[in-house]
Amino acid sequence: MSSGFWNTLKRGFHHRRIGGRRTGIEAFIWRGNQPGPTLLLNGATHGDEYEGPAVLLDMARSWRPKNLCGTVIAIPVLNENAFLAGRRETPADGKNLARVFPGKAHGSHTERIAYFFRTQILQHVDLYVDFHSAGSMYEIEPWVGYCTVNDPAITKTQRKMARCFDRFWCWGSPYLPGRTVSAAWEHRVPAIYTESRGGGSLEPGDLANLRRGIRRLLVAFQFLPGKVALKSHPITRESTTRNEGYLQLDHPSPCDGLIASLVKLGARVKRGQPIAEVQPLDGSSPRIVRAAKTGRAVFVRRQRSIRQGEAIATLVPG
Repeated sequence: MSSGFWNTLKRGFHHRRIGGRRTGIEAFIWRGNQPGPTLLLNGATHGDEYEGPAVLLDMARSWRPKNLCGTVIAIPVLNENAFLAGRRETPADGKNLARVFPGKAHGSHTERIAYFFRTQILQHVDLYVDFHSAGSMYEIEPWVGYCTVNDPAITKTQRKMARCFDRFWCWGSPYLPGRTVSAAWEHRVPAIYTESRGGGSLEPGDLANLRRGIRRLLVAFQFLPGKVALKSHPITRESTTRNEGYLQLDHPSPCDGLIASLVKLGARVKRGQPIAEVQPLDGSSPRIVRAAKTGRAVFVRRQRSIRQGEAIATLVPG
């Protein structure tokens, strides 16, 4: 059983404001009638990703299970400062919460959020799901992912968790420091994340698929009674290249400018094929960005204004 503060709570549903005014979070906690594991769900690690908050806030308003085993914790908005500003990074210090774990107790604003979340909540749970999306500037082919780690037991659990989200394709990628799922791995907590379409909106299909995935996970791991069929994803990729899952590194823009043409999401392209044309702000000739490898475009820029070095698109082989 986990050693978190929630073990002092009575059975039933609870709402708690945890932490201080600046680094605190709203948490919704369901304590079951029977003992069992603790599942942690959160959204808005990045402030411009709205699918997680939408699904988890709806869950907080309406979900009152009568036959729950164990504990479920939902944090709809992990980074409130960034969320209220509608930004990926935290306005207070310009840092990305998904790049600063394990955090610092007396660090910058974002580092303090990471430290508080990790030490007070994340390290005390048994299973963890972080709901992401492409944010306001990009679009993604929705997938579910996890860290490909050298631990057969954790890998087996993470694959089982991922199969609960059967309407997404599946992408496991190597450990990258700084992320929520990286921090979970360091504490031996099986963890997955989802990536919804993004684009600054809420796709009804994505929300329905997230709700379905949560329901299936709750049954598959015996938080709720029932049976669920867990089949392998039609498309599954487990990367061995360290930076392949770091989307913001792929196909950087060669200059500040306007993206005049762009490869479509889901398109298959060959190495060397043009995937974007960037028009520089100084009026010079357009710059052509070519595919670094053959693959499928699973992540593309939606916002057409772009700074030098920002990612244009990510291609996955296959």
